[in-house]
Amino acid sequence: MKNKQIYILLLIFIVIILFTSFYFINYIRDNQANNTGIDYVRAKVLEVIDSRLVEEKDILGAYVGSQELKIEILSGRFKGQKLIMTNFRLHGDLVYDVVAEEGMEIVVVIEEKEGKLHSVGVDSYARDKVLYLLIFLFIFVLIGVGRIKGVMALISLIITGLLIAFFMLPLMFKGYSPILLAVITASIVIFLSLMLIGGFNKKSLAAIIGTATGVVIAGIISLVSGKLAHLTGITGEASEQLVYIVSDFPINIKGIMFAGIIISSLGAVMDVGMSIASVVFEIHNKAPELGKTELFKSGMNVGKDIMGTMANTLILAFTGASLSIMILLMAYNMPYFRAINLNVVSTEIIQGLSGSIGLILTVPITSLICALFIEDGMRG
Repeated sequence: MKNKQIYILLLIFIVIILFTSFYFINYIRDNQANNTGIDYVRAKVLEVIDSRLVEEKDILGAYVGSQELKIEILSGRFKGQKLIMTNFRLHGDLVYDVVAEEGMEIVVVIEEKEGKLHSVGVDSYARDKVLYLLIFLFIFVLIGVGRIKGVMALISLIITGLLIAFFMLPLMFKGYSPILLAVITASIVIFLSLMLIGGFNKKSLAAIIGTATGVVIAGIISLVSGKLAHLTGITGEASEQLVYIVSDFPINIKGIMFAGIIISSLGAVMDVGMSIASVVFEIHNKAPELGKTELFKSGMNVGKDIMGTMANTLILAFTGASLSIMILLMAYNMPYFRAINLNVVSTEIIQGLSGSIGLILTVPITSLICALFIEDGMRG
């Protein structure tokens, strides 16, 4: 009963923090909008008055041209206003183009001058409602299946999100070491998550030590490998754009890549660490006569099965993220020797392998720590 009260208090505490954070974000956003005179709001397409579109021959589903739209603004200071505008966001680009349809909700950018609406332009599709629905479904499934464990997992996830959004990212933006911040964030996430899910006991402590060690190993390997391979840390469009703002903000671009490896491998490594700890302590509870050596071997035997699938999980995650790059390399029929030495390819390989090595080494480390924590002849 006492544990349930603690869990409920923790949940209330996290909810308060969450709503406070949302209020803070909206406050900053509103202030920025007022200061710049530019705001992004939701609008509904009431009617497509005219559509002058030409489909691109080489790109399926892409159009060039313009549309004349009648829209109603659904949020912001000008909520409720209906107006006619032209959609010029049609350049044959599947990523950024918006092909408006009647009844569709879109994001429009509003420029305000002297308190009046000066201009309106189409920015993107309004996708947030779909995301919120998916988040709700995730929470419903997590709590429905996991019950109290699901609630603890949700609290852990919220804490992780808040740490990344309000601790790690802002300090990275101010020029602090991304690697150090990632290690601190990962350590806090590991401790809180595994304690919430596993409880305050030796099993959770063993999982925490094993997981933290595995994540640190992954970070060290990626850092050393990155320096030896002369990686730049610039692997995509977002990274390239960061190059142009480092003169205004003291951002460590190279460190961001290695921080990303630590954070991205964290979930899989935590999964392995807790799984091994749970198995070893459960075996000890069922067969307390087993010695430390037998318990270590049991953890290793189970871990060998887990590490195969989890290593695949990490490799496939990084592969999926770089799928477009691989297809592009094939399209250009690039020679293997050149492709393997490209910055973007080397970065993805080092990311996947570093995380997988850290994950694999988590198995023996956690098994050993569990065996050392367990006292012979006593139940855990």
